Amino acid sequence: MIRQATTKDAEQIAPLIEQAIHEIAETLTGTQEKELILERLAWFVTQTGNRLSHENILVKELDGRVVGIVITYAGFDAARLDEPIKRQLREWTGEDVQIDQETEGNVYYLDTLSVDAAYGGKGIGSELLQAAADEGARRGLRAFTLNADQTNAGAQRLYRRLGFVPVKTIEISGGQFDYMERPYANMK
Repeated sequence: MIRQATTKDAEQIAPLIEQAIHEIAETLTGTQEKELILERLAWFVTQTGNRLSHENILVKELDGRVVGIVITYAGFDAARLDEPIKRQLREWTGEDVQIDQETEGNVYYLDTLSVDAAYGGKGIGSELLQAAADEGARRGLRAFTLNADQTNAGAQRLYRRLGFVPVKTIEISGGQFDYMERPYANMK
């Protein structure tokens, strides 16, 4: 079953976020300590109005367990959704932290897609990706977008096969990513 995440899912969601975004998780939590990263990611999931909020997460649940997630939001909400994270990072670290803006405009942005390794190869990622794409289409946005790590050849092949086209290169937390989009007019 794919459903909207709730605050009760936070401890199951946090490791899936960390697994998918690595260095970005360190940036968003202000630490490199894995236990603290997971704790802070879970905290953000329980809050509202930020990019990692349960409000922006769909989960795949099997046997009462969250086995996959997709985090999405409209591009024109990206800067607003990062503000609460910046404020919290200032409180945690005492520093003003820069968060790279990953998207903008009239698009539906796939921030994070992650499936528990024990459930890989069962089509869960594709199912979550389609559920997210459908939501963006329902919202009437121009395109479905994502950032694919340039060093992840498997992800690059998958997204190109699914009709995503690179439109620019951006840097996120020191890594190079292809910002890719798939216009809704061309979606199957």
